[in-house]
Amino acid sequence: MKEWIKLTSTEINALDRNIPVIVPVGLVEAHGPHLAVSVDIDTAEYFSKKVVENTGAILAPCIPYGFADEMREYPGTLGLTVETFMATIQDICSLFCKQGFKKVIFITGHGANKTACELAFFKIWEKHPDFKGICWNWWSDCGITGIHHADKGETEVAIAVGTPSKMELVKDFKVEKPWYKIRSRYELDPTSGGINGKPSETDLENGKLIRDKAVAELTKKVERAFN
Repeated sequence: MKEWIKLTSTEINALDRNIPVIVPVGLVEAHGPHLAVSVDIDTAEYFSKKVVENTGAILAPCIPYGFADEMREYPGTLGLTVETFMATIQDICSLFCKQGFKKVIFITGHGANKTACELAFFKIWEKHPDFKGICWNWWSDCGITGIHHADKGETEVAIAVGTPSKMELVKDFKVEKPWYKIRSRYELDPTSGGINGKPSETDLENGKLIRDKAVAELTKKVERAFN
């Protein structure tokens, strides 16, 4: 497996520039009382590594501090403002481009990273119009539905990829969102840790099935990037 961080400068310089670079991007974020705050990092890293093993793409280091949006006020959440996150994406992609790596694929475990990442591409194109970038959620961009924050689906997959859990502390909570885009999920309920669903119904075998489907779909997507 080609891991950027484990290669020497000389070895990186010798890589085929047509090979896409995979960048896992997550967020340190509250996921209720039953899941570690590493969920979004764990899923991003797991799916990125599997895809690299399956395709021969290049694995870049994970960006653990993503865009902290409506969950930023819960204890344990550590992330960036949208401006800082977008600037980070711009800087990293610009350095990839300057070294000849124009195909960059972000695989995110945190939904809000996708929009911010795609907006950053417009700034990158100003200086590198031949840059080819994409950001995929591991669930929605793979045709997987029914995944909500720290709910049954996300809990199943998180455990399936190795996230530490304490299911004896699990509780269910349904978010009743208003008609407008909310600024803070914490304001709706300061004790839920952002849960939106019924993690108490978690089925570990189902989590493995969803996990494996995401790997298969992401692998197909990355394979097309070699052309």
